[in-house]
Amino acid sequence: MDYLIFLAQERAESVQVTLHSATTHFASILRSLGLGAKASFNSALVSIKNQRIGRDVAEKFCDWLAKLRERLSAFSPSEFYSKFLIFFLTEVTRTHIYFGGACFFAGSLCGILLGMRLQSSIVAPQRMRAVVANSYRGLEAIGVVEDVIAPRIVEPHQVLIQVKAAGIDYLDIKVAEGYGRVLRRQLNKYNPNVDGEFPVVLGRDCSGVVVVVGKAVTRVEQGEEVWLAVPFYHPGTLSEYVVVSEELVAPKPSQLTHEGAAALPYSIMIAWDALVTQGGLGPDSTTGKRVLVHAAVSGVGVVAIQLVRAWGGSVTTTVSSRAAPLAHLLGADDVITYDNSNFDKELMLREKYDVILNTVGQALHESCLKHCLPGGVVVTTTSSLLASDSYGYVAGGLYSLYMRARYWFTKSPWLTGGRWGTLEVNGEVLEKVSPLIDAGRLQAVVDKAYSAQDAEVAFAHVAKGEQIGKTVIRFSINTPIRNLGMAFWQDH
Repeated sequence: MDYLIFLAQERAESVQVTLHSATTHFASILRSLGLGAKASFNSALVSIKNQRIGRDVAEKFCDWLAKLRERLSAFSPSEFYSKFLIFFLTEVTRTHIYFGGACFFAGSLCGILLGMRLQSSIVAPQRMRAVVANSYRGLEAIGVVEDVIAPRIVEPHQVLIQVKAAGIDYLDIKVAEGYGRVLRRQLNKYNPNVDGEFPVVLGRDCSGVVVVVGKAVTRVEQGEEVWLAVPFYHPGTLSEYVVVSEELVAPKPSQLTHEGAAALPYSIMIAWDALVTQGGLGPDSTTGKRVLVHAAVSGVGVVAIQLVRAWGGSVTTTVSSRAAPLAHLLGADDVITYDNSNFDKELMLREKYDVILNTVGQALHESCLKHCLPGGVVVTTTSSLLASDSYGYVAGGLYSLYMRARYWFTKSPWLTGGRWGTLEVNGEVLEKVSPLIDAGRLQAVVDKAYSAQDAEVAFAHVAKGEQIGKTVIRFSINTPIRNLGMAFWQDH
């Protein structure tokens, strides 16, 4: 035991010597710093006096320097060390040590967590799940990815939306085959939420909840349920989050589920463009008109039937025999089945039509002209080929210059709206049809609803052309996105 006490005393003396040496060195450093500071202050004082600043200020400054020098010269490292050692040995208990250690640990942990939070909210971009095309090889290129960078608000009129459900349009398959690739590539240069040509997020409409709104947004509010459609050149809606201009968004009708609301917007845009913009129909001009809708149980067809009936028109449809009951249920006055009869001969037995809506394409164009009144209108809803998709090197370069000039000189960057195609997409149309939905005169037809991980199966189903209504993808589990809202407010 005596030997252990001797070793402890020897170790304590060694620690005392080390502490004394350290404090002496620290004191010498303080003295040198004090002398350096005094010299700097003296030179500053001379400079101040040379600039003719008042003597009172200079004298007070000199007095402060003198007091500082006296206190530094009176500082005794050995006395400070002795007082510190006495205090540590007589006043500090084991409880104090334990409490100080616990506080140090808790403070360190809080600092680490705060640092991680700040880093994740400012630096690290969030990722999200999305259904994309990684090339232009059609269905083979479509897949579900988990690491797409989530978009953020970059303009004050934009809205960040958490997607609950999104619809699949046949146009998405054409996009995966390269439709609109040149226009999309040019516009992506001005979109900070897109990095490169691929992946291309698919989807043309969706329903969801507003997460963050820009400073200039007035149409919707944070937390509001909304529905929307986007044009073909816009990043798609088949993702957990989308950022769009408020012009594209409208409040979701309360009568619709998210799946039902996701099945309608883009089809409404196409049907409205065909019937109203091109066909001249509308709430006040459809009564008594005869309208023929081919393939009337497609996504566009089911909307067209219900709009014409709600506006007082008479509807004739051509459908498969298995879809005939639905066509009657939606309000069609006359249903012709094309799989067990010659629908062209059947149409010859009927009066001609004021407006014919061709949702099939070029194959029925001649037939439509034959059954249309002389003053009638034939409208097609199929997407025509874009000339820009076939441009070569020279024409493509000129097109790029044209796009840049249009972007800068017309002040219509696509992030703030602007129209780059024949179909105008906006939320005002959705607001106009919402009363019909609330009154039960326009209903959504969902063929099938798939989870996000089954998107490839859903696209294969759509490609068969057998769907009735619209196929929908659910995004039921979403990752938190508070950080994206913070990113907007920090940038603006």
